[in-house]
Amino acid sequence: MLTFTLALTIGYLLSIFPSSGLGAEATTDSISASSCGAHPTSASTAPSGAVVVDSTKSTTGSFSNLTAALASLPSDSSCQTIFMKPGTYIEQVSVNRPGQTVIIGYTTSSPGKSYSGNQVTVSYSRGLSVSPLPAGHSDPETAVISTASSNVAFYNVNFINTDNLNGATANYVTLAASIYGSHIGFYGCNFTGWQDTLLTGSTNGYQYYESSYIDGAIDFIWGYSAAYFKGCTIAAKKKGGAITAHNRKDASGKGIYVFDQCLVTAAKGYESATKSGVYLGRPYSEYARVVVKNSYLDSVVQPAGWEQWSSSDPRLNNILFAEFSNTGPGNWENNAAARKSFGKATLLTSDSYTLSNVMDSTSWIDMTYWKSISTPSKILTRRDDSDDSVTTLAEADSTSPAAGDYIVSKTPIQGKTVYSTFAQAIAAIQGISNKETVTIFIYPGLYKEQIVFNRSGTTIFRGYSENPSDNTKNQVILQNSVGVDTQADQSNSDSATLYSRATNLQLFNINLNNVFGQTRNYASLGFASGNNGYTSFYGCQITGNQDTFDMNVGTSVFAYNTLVEGSIDFIWGAGTAYFLNSTIVPNKDGGSIAAMKRASSTTAGGLVFDQCTVAATKDVTAGSVFLGRPYNEYSRVAYIYTYLDASISTAGWSVWGKSDPRTDHILFGEYHNTGPGASTSGRATFSKQLSDSDVKQFKLANFFSSQGTSWIDMTYVKTTPF
Repeated sequence: MLTFTLALTIGYLLSIFPSSGLGAEATTDSISASSCGAHPTSASTAPSGAVVVDSTKSTTGSFSNLTAALASLPSDSSCQTIFMKPGTYIEQVSVNRPGQTVIIGYTTSSPGKSYSGNQVTVSYSRGLSVSPLPAGHSDPETAVISTASSNVAFYNVNFINTDNLNGATANYVTLAASIYGSHIGFYGCNFTGWQDTLLTGSTNGYQYYESSYIDGAIDFIWGYSAAYFKGCTIAAKKKGGAITAHNRKDASGKGIYVFDQCLVTAAKGYESATKSGVYLGRPYSEYARVVVKNSYLDSVVQPAGWEQWSSSDPRLNNILFAEFSNTGPGNWENNAAARKSFGKATLLTSDSYTLSNVMDSTSWIDMTYWKSISTPSKILTRRDDSDDSVTTLAEADSTSPAAGDYIVSKTPIQGKTVYSTFAQAIAAIQGISNKETVTIFIYPGLYKEQIVFNRSGTTIFRGYSENPSDNTKNQVILQNSVGVDTQADQSNSDSATLYSRATNLQLFNINLNNVFGQTRNYASLGFASGNNGYTSFYGCQITGNQDTFDMNVGTSVFAYNTLVEGSIDFIWGAGTAYFLNSTIVPNKDGGSIAAMKRASSTTAGGLVFDQCTVAATKDVTAGSVFLGRPYNEYSRVAYIYTYLDASISTAGWSVWGKSDPRTDHILFGEYHNTGPGASTSGRATFSKQLSDSDVKQFKLANFFSSQGTSWIDMTYVKTTPF
């Protein structure tokens, strides 16, 4: 973190572009524009007259990247707007012009209200070793986005530095943003990096961040400016690291950081690694000022809260480290003794660090949502709804059977016919017409059975649940312990805890576990499907090891809010499966998540992971797991808007074998993924970063074009597929 600047910057404007012929977008795809600098009325269509950035170049007069769009703007005092269509733009961007600039990233959500619906990402992979710092170089040169001029506003854009995202290289800075100038605002944006993610560079500048996401590991919000963070999510990645490193130049300097109604937490995938180990700040200069107020500090915060610069150079004489009216396990009141032992922090009795007191003025700040902002309670993703209080029919019906349901229970229920096992209930429904939908309701318990289920018509297995949206609270477990020697003449499906050969089976809040273990070359499946059937999962867990989840040819599977755990090729087969808002858990080094095959490049078959989370068990080594390998040369697998943790290999994908790669006609695709395993710089050459056009084949309706989607019960799905 050094004081040098780099003239990198990016601008964003809400206004009318004066007449360069680049306004074709406005005549065909426009809305009425607000006055320049006003809150955008929409971020799904371009304001009238805006310069348009479109990676596909399908918009008349558009630019393929933000750098070119900025270069087209006049170097004068006029207010200019740039609208960015969905896509990932690989570039380093600099904003530096005299007039106001507003940049709007596409989202169907309310502009600036949240970062979770962002569909525009500007990324670049560039870092710099600072041990020692090479002569003639400085931190800001690594930034994805930089501003060198004032009066710039950004809405709903992700800025990601993909270099060293897993922190493997020490003393290596990777900035997402270097912000110089003054009156710079970010609304619903995302900043992702490792060390020194966000630099607030101007000693006399004022910056404002609202409803945005900022993550990193070491001093990841740092610099000199006066910056106010309202309703933001601050997500840490490293135990022992500090969130802030403020560097006010002297006792009369304007610089200060104020965090108001923010969430201080761990970045996804780093929860256990950061628990009780992250500091709110350390002083880059002895005049540092940081105030955290009205915020939720979760268990990531180290009990002392704050730390000195170093033992040999503490820099504590003139600092202001202060807290006021915070909540959560990491707040002052819950850690009073440790806070007091630090000795240089203050628990305020009143709030004297209001927005108007900290900023030079508020006229340049978009205050549209100011009064309605609430402190974030969790890290949002594209799959998160703004209203978590919605109660679905599934939640309402999950603690008692409906009239006509068949009941499985470990204990008798007065006045009810009860079956003590899955097998008994399944036997009882075999004679029912396949025109009737049959529901089996299962009360809590561990059912040690191995089931092969074969019924025409629609059958529902509904597990008792007091919280259907949280599959970790499931109370119904179907479990077996069977392994099949993969080197022998046997079917792997014979080991499955549940082997469905039914026409249409729906499962709610049921765990299918195979506890056979990790014996080499033994398949231990939690689930298998066959007989061209349809299976859908809602709030379930399927665990095993090798080959956990098997889809035989012709079968179709949909899984929502479902966990799948395994070791080697643990989601595999020749069928077609779509995982939405689900958790994928590798539990062993060296394996691949997916091993897929299909008959040809035009037939059905494949795997889609949409808005999922890949989160390995804690004993899995970083960089040791592959997203997939090709079971045959027509394999098709895509990860879309998915969080990839540090377990994922830099290459991302593997061949089938060194002497038999099977990569000639495969499609291994990635689109807008995030997390430490999402860096694309070292990806296997046979994989593909999907374009906006490429990814359309993986939309739910397109992916199941031959099967249709009527067998999926969207009543229980809160997440909108991409």
